[in-house]
Amino acid sequence: MTRLGFSKHIPDLGLITHYSEFGDSPVHRINPWIKFALLPLIIFDLTVVSNGTLLTFMYLAVLIFWVASESPVVLLAYWYTMPLFFVVSIAFFLMFAVPGAPLISCGPLQLTVQGLEFLATLVLRSLIGVTYSLTLLMTTKYNYITHIISKVMPSPLDQIALLMYRFLFLMLDGLASTIVAMKSRGGLNLSGIKEASTFYGAVFALAFIRSFDRAERVAKAMESRAYDGKLASSFSPPRLAYSGYAFILSAAFISVILYSYGRFSLI
Repeated sequence: MTRLGFSKHIPDLGLITHYSEFGDSPVHRINPWIKFALLPLIIFDLTVVSNGTLLTFMYLAVLIFWVASESPVVLLAYWYTMPLFFVVSIAFFLMFAVPGAPLISCGPLQLTVQGLEFLATLVLRSLIGVTYSLTLLMTTKYNYITHIISKVMPSPLDQIALLMYRFLFLMLDGLASTIVAMKSRGGLNLSGIKEASTFYGAVFALAFIRSFDRAERVAKAMESRAYDGKLASSFSPPRLAYSGYAFILSAAFISVILYSYGRFSLI
């Protein structure tokens, strides 16, 4: 397990791995194939469902799923910061272009009820996707993830996905090391947003460049261990029982119902 992350607002991959490997919640004991099968169904529903009420129930469902995994809710709230900032920064300007019943008018700008619904819909979609993805990662062992990805995705896309996951570890670990070194030398006494943004931009660029060097060393180490373009996993997840297949088919049927009745943006 790597050390804890340098910011509570950025998901710590070391902590996620710790929960996935050593957790023993009811969600951890669910067959990994079922959890992975639900992911594309949820993505499909997030794409086609516009009804705010249905999206709210979907968010409550995945939030209950998170709580059942015995993962810290406070930590999830911190990890919402970046996706919410990204979504709101884009949707904030787009919602003024949505026609409908006006609420506030200021010259050419007009905020409508439908514009607020549009913003709320995008926020709910992002929260649902982030919550379920983090729950999946924090309740599924990495060996199972490796096996499922190698079975589901074609080569070399499966290898690219797995190596990208490892590359994130290298980059964030290098970034954390750089910031710790800066703190130990008193280099974080910043004043003003401009100075702080310039400093952290330089740190991110430095960590990104160094991660390439570390990735090259990892590649050479893999080649020295007879890596031939295939990451083989010695751990395979349990086979699906008939009840698991029935659950996945039921979830697919519910997705079709959501598609049929959730295409109207009524809150």
